[in-house]
Amino acid sequence: METTIEPTNEANEDHIRHRAYMLWLEEGQPDGRAEEHWHLARSVAEAREDMPDAVTVSKEKAK
Repeated sequence: METTIEPTNEANEDHIRHRAYMLWLEEGQPDGRAEEHWHLARSVAEAREDMPDAVTVSKEKAK
């Protein structure tokens, strides 16, 4: 029996929090933009979830 481990909401929230923090740092730590950074980080995380997994093609098959 195969078990699939799904990411938890807590793990997703930690990822979004970290990404929002990184955006804040990249923008020079501006005051009053926490909500904007949070929404942008969440949008990026959601977009990644919608993307299909990458497919690896061997060089022989690609020829």
